[in-house]
Amino acid sequence: MNINNLLESLNVLIEKFLNSIEGQVFDILDKITLVGPEILKNEPLKHIFFESKINGIIVIANALILFYACYYIFTRILSMYNGAEVESVNNFVFKIIIIVLLVNNSYYICDEILTINSTFCESVDNFSKEIVKHEVNFTEFKNEIVSLKSVIEGDNLTIEGIIKSMLAFGSMSMLVTFSIRYVTIILLIIITPIALVCLVSNVSRGITKMWGKLLFVNLIMQIFVKIILIIPLAYKDKDTELYKIILLGSMYILYKSNSFIRELTSQISMPKLSKG
Repeated sequence: MNINNLLESLNVLIEKFLNSIEGQVFDILDKITLVGPEILKNEPLKHIFFESKINGIIVIANALILFYACYYIFTRILSMYNGAEVESVNNFVFKIIIIVLLVNNSYYICDEILTINSTFCESVDNFSKEIVKHEVNFTEFKNEIVSLKSVIEGDNLTIEGIIKSMLAFGSMSMLVTFSIRYVTIILLIIITPIALVCLVSNVSRGITKMWGKLLFVNLIMQIFVKIILIIPLAYKDKDTELYKIILLGSMYILYKSNSFIRELTSQISMPKLSKG
């Protein structure tokens, strides 16, 4: 195969990726990026998390609470002989009651968390609409890329063609990134009862903190995504090289948004809980 055939094949491959952009990629991104309380009523959570009845995860969580109670009774009896310091009965009973209530109302807690996050996202959405005068989502972002495609025709190995190619491949990478984030949120919702049970002991309390931080980071990502999308969509002079660079940079930040937000929130520390 000579060099001309190789370049032609590469151009055809890139064009196919760009055509996929005009298809379902960004429509799927719009569906999986905005996560609200309706996720509890959709597949697969509607078969796992029930609004009005207990599910298997809550049963396991209640069994763990019973285990913690038995362990406390054992250590309390043992302390009578070895003189070890043990949490007071009143404190332990109060803590257990609170955690039992939290565990058995996990559905309500998740629903409220998702509703609050969705409310913040709607506020950012209204703000962004005032700036760009239209919807701010991946579909509009796709239209920007498609319009860029019509400007950059021909050889994909020029500087402009490389930008077009990176946008094409970047869209597929974003789909993978946001799919992982969507499944992560589902997993964190499923293990909510068990994460709440871990509050009982100082030994396992770190699991609850990590669960809370992961859920927080993954949920607020959709707010940051809206803000990032404002940058290219608010740009007016779309015939300049700078606009193409901004479009490319915006896609890269969207692709790396999970790591970006983790670094941004890394200094946020959870308040220390009193030792039991």
